[in-house]
Amino acid sequence: MISETVKEELRDKGIKNTRAKGVLLEILKKVHKPMDVNSLHKESQKVTPVNLVTVYRTLEQFQQKGIVQEFLGKESTKLYEYINKNTKAHPHFSCEKCGTLFCLGALEFDDALYFSNMAKKHKVLSINITLSGICESCLS
Repeated sequence: MISETVKEELRDKGIKNTRAKGVLLEILKKVHKPMDVNSLHKESQKVTPVNLVTVYRTLEQFQQKGIVQEFLGKESTKLYEYINKNTKAHPHFSCEKCGTLFCLGALEFDDALYFSNMAKKHKVLSINITLSGICESCLS
């Protein structure tokens, strides 16, 4: 069952509320981490039949409406992360050993300003930073 909060968010963004869209948004809100299309498709299939094309189209619509942000993960895999008005720009850490992707702490105002200033006269819409290495668990 799709929560009233999700239905309201879709409505507020001007998105038609379908079962597939509601399920995908519920998943993205609950996981608190970036997910690739195949993982989202697999998770949504546990709740309702959704074809892969629907997942791609929904994510594209969510991105255009500012519900998710897209960035490239390991091996140039597109990852999607739920964002809301309280979400702050933050970097990610990708473990090259276990493949886990972690959200790191929010960028401070001065950090974001530094990166924005690097763009000079361009308009910055988002900042995506991914650090790669070996996570603490794999180092142990």
